[in-house]
Amino acid sequence: MIENGLFLTGSDAELLSRALSEVKTKVYEESEMSLDDTQALDALLSSLRTVETEEREKKSRQAYLSPLGKRLMLGKIIGRQGDADRESASR
Repeated sequence: MIENGLFLTGSDAELLSRALSEVKTKVYEESEMSLDDTQALDALLSSLRTVETEEREKKSRQAYLSPLGKRLMLGKIIGRQGDADRESASR
């Protein structure tokens, strides 16, 4: 069987080591479970995927609301124009 692998050295390895340590500590504080490096990496990746999915959903909601926001802004502008026209006509 052929496996793909990734070798980290230097600051990248240190950063990953610190991140896994933080995940292990957080999980232990919340559930008193001890994780090994593989389990901590799985938890970290799962969390990152969740955040990525939530950001994508947020962007799609914003894209959906954007035309509505534009229409509301246009309505305010038209309303202000109408108010200004009425004020100038009453003078």
